[in-house]
Amino acid sequence: MFSWMVNRLASFLISQICSKVHEVPFYGPKEFTPKTLAGWLLSYRRFGFDGLKPKVRSDREKHRVLSREQEEHLVVLRKELRDLPASVFYERLVNRGEILPKDVSYATVYRLLKKYGLVGNKSPKFPERKRFSYDTVNVLWQGDMSVGPYIVQNGKKMKTFLFAFIDDCSRLVPFAQFFFSEKFESLRTVFKEALIRRGIPKMVYVDNGKIYRSDTFQIACASLGISL
Repeated sequence: MFSWMVNRLASFLISQICSKVHEVPFYGPKEFTPKTLAGWLLSYRRFGFDGLKPKVRSDREKHRVLSREQEEHLVVLRKELRDLPASVFYERLVNRGEILPKDVSYATVYRLLKKYGLVGNKSPKFPERKRFSYDTVNVLWQGDMSVGPYIVQNGKKMKTFLFAFIDDCSRLVPFAQFFFSEKFESLRTVFKEALIRRGIPKMVYVDNGKIYRSDTFQIACASLGISL
C-alpha cells in the first residue's frame, strides 16, 4: 500500500515538472519528458546520487561540434576578453551571436578554454599610485561638473547636476551641491560657499567647459589672486 502511494506521488510530481518550461543555465528554456525523469528516478533509486552523475565520455578531450576554425576564433576572442569569468564569456558569445546554446554548450567552451589555459580571471594589473601634486592644502583645487540622477519634482522628471571642488592635497571637498541647472549661477554658488568654508586656494584647475571659460569666473579668480 505504501509503495503504491509513493509511486502515485512520484508520477504526479513528474507530470507537474513536465508540464512546465524550465530555464536551464547556459542552455535556455528546456522541457523534460516523463520518460527522462522516470529514468533519472530509477537511476537514483538503484545507485543513489552516483547514478545521476554523467558518465565519462570516450571523446572527453575532443570538443564536439567545434571545427578547428571555430576553436581558433574562440581562443582569439577569449584572449581579448581575458578578464571575464568563463561563464560570463560564454554568455557574451551567445549574446553576440558567435554561438548558439543548442549547438555549442557551456561545457564544450569550458573544456576548450581549459585546454589552452584560458580559464579563470587574468591577474589584475593595479596602476601605480602617484602622489598628489602638492603637499599642503589650498595650493590647488580641482573643480568639475557631473550629471547626477533624475529627480521627480511636482510630477516632472528633472535632471540634476553636481558641482564640486576638491583639494588636491587633502582630497577634502570644500563644497559640493546638486542643482537643476548647469549654468554659471550654479558654479558661482558652489565656488562662493567653498571659499567661505575653506579659504582661498592659490590655483584652480578646471576643464574647458563654457561656464569655466566665462569672463565672470576668470575675473573673480583674478581679483582673488587665484591662478586659473
